[in-house]
Amino acid sequence: MKSLALTLFTGLMASNVSAQEQIAPDAFLELAVGRTLSFTNQVSGTLVGIEQFLRPDLSVWADETGRCTYGRIEKRGPLLCFLYEDDPDPNNCWVPFMDEGTLLVLSQTTQELQRISDISKEPVICEGAPTS
Repeated sequence: MKSLALTLFTGLMASNVSAQEQIAPDAFLELAVGRTLSFTNQVSGTLVGIEQFLRPDLSVWADETGRCTYGRIEKRGPLLCFLYEDDPDPNNCWVPFMDEGTLLVLSQTTQELQRISDISKEPVICEGAPTS
């Protein structure tokens, strides 16, 4: 599925992507909306969770235990910020970027680095998850 992610991303970005190129929030959302992204901790390789991007301003996040929460997405300059129902931290912001062909996000508060390990059209399965 990684090749699908790279194919989709390549269609949205210029063909010559250099190492560690920051991605504008709009470009990231153009890739993500209508899809489900899997986030893996870049250091440990463990799955952090999956997020279905329903609209440019709404997502459903499922953590590694399968627990889900709705998220409101805000663009703040170069940052994508997520305000989840169960943890509405206004500082939960991320910078998306590419590094040698890998799509990553970097937390602005914890400096945690996560890799997008899969992109699919499969919905997040949660009780009561919105459909649009």
